[in-house]
Order: sequence, then C-alpha cells, then structure tokens
Amino acid sequence: MSIRARQLLISILVGIFFVQTWLVYSDPIGTRHTLSKLAIEGQAIWRESNCQSCHQLFGFGGFLGPDLTNTIDSLSPGRVDSVLTVGSGQMPPFHLAPEEQSALVAFLREISTTGVSQPKLGEAVLPAELLRQLVETGTALPVEVARGWELARTHDCISCHLPNKESLHLASDLTMLATSLERDKLFEVLHDGIPGKAMPRLALGPADCAAVHAFLIWMNEGGEQIRKRFEQVTNSGELELSKVPWFEFE
Repeated sequence: MSIRARQLLISILVGIFFVQTWLVYSDPIGTRHTLSKLAIEGQAIWRESNCQSCHQLFGFGGFLGPDLTNTIDSLSPGRVDSVLTVGSGQMPPFHLAPEEQSALVAFLREISTTGVSQPKLGEAVLPAELLRQLVETGTALPVEVARGWELARTHDCISCHLPNKESLHLASDLTMLATSLERDKLFEVLHDGIPGKAMPRLALGPADCAAVHAFLIWMNEGGEQIRKRFEQVTNSGELELSKVPWFEFE
C-alpha cells in the first residue's frame, strides 16, 4: 500500500472515530425528559433507598429483583402499598409513608412512559394480557373454573403470578399452585394473605376460594402447554438497540 493510500485510510479512521464520539456523547437524536416535581421527589427516594442495587430501569441496575421499568401500571394500589411497607421475599420492609409512596409511584409511572425495558419487534403484549389470551382461547371454561378465573383477574392475581420467569416479586407460578399448595393452606392464603409478604389479604369466602381452587386445578392440567406457549410468545422478536431510550432526566 502506498504512503498516500495509508494516509487516506488513517484520515478516514480518525474521522470515523470523531463522528462516533460525537454521536455517543452529544445524543443528537435522543430525547431529554423532564420529571415532574413529585417524580423528582420519588427519584430521590429511589436513590436514597438504594433500589437500583436490586432492581433495574431499562436493564441497568441489580438483578436480585425484577426490572421495574414498566411494572407499576400492572400493580394494584394494595399490592404497591404492601411491597413498599412490609416488603416481599428478599425485599426488606421500607415502611414508606403514604406521601413517599405517592412520590415513588409518580417516578415509576413517568419512567414507564418513556419506553419499554425489553424492546421487541412488533407490538408488545403485556404478560397479564398474554395469559388472558391463552386462558380464554379455545374451548369455553367450565362454570366453576370460569368463576375462579374471573376472581383471579378482578383481584389482580395475574399481575404477579405468571408462568415461568415472568412472575413478579418471586411470586409462585399460577400453573403450579394447585400442586405446590395444599387446599386448606390455599384457602387460608386467599382469605388472610401472607403477613410480611407482598400477598395482600383478599378476604375471599369459602365459595370463592373453591372457585379459585377449581381454576388452579384447570391451570395445572394444561400447565405445561401454557408455560411453553407463554415462553414462545414472550421470547419472540429481536432486541432493537435503536429503540432503547438513551435519555437523561433533568
């Protein structure tokens, strides 16, 4: 290679280096999101409580707990209150005051509107909605099973109890509860909840508990098929780095 050709090649490589540096550090196509005053307070609580040591936002953070980028809208107020006061599993109790909870929830809600934690090709389907589709597709549910399914949905059980690794807060797999928990113990949990855990008190009566139990037995019978289909759909698509919001908050 001639000296002139080498000089040209070096000039091109140096130019590419400077262009790449500019793209990385100037973020010319990125979007800067301004948090509300309440969300800024929530961000301070997030940092002071060291939430990022166990949880991630957009995949950045610890891996002991679930990614919280898009989970807040799928949790009921009762579930949020329980998790932020008495803890859940390995998550310690923080005893946050109501105003602190409101600030932290505001922060997570505004984070959720900026993008998705795991971008995929095509339309993203929320895990709870996917489970609903899998349960309700096909033959009609028996009457008692259908009533148990309705109770599971209205009490927001499917926000945490999902097949495989999609379950939040280390919640039990919904397709395995019928065999992993004795009937009497299940009835007790459905009525009293689990003190010190993220399972709230539902106060379900015996008839409602029996309906939920019937639904869980039905889920267990088709559990393997549901788990496989759930995994296939949630793992479909490819990661698009161009869709990850590399943003800064002011």
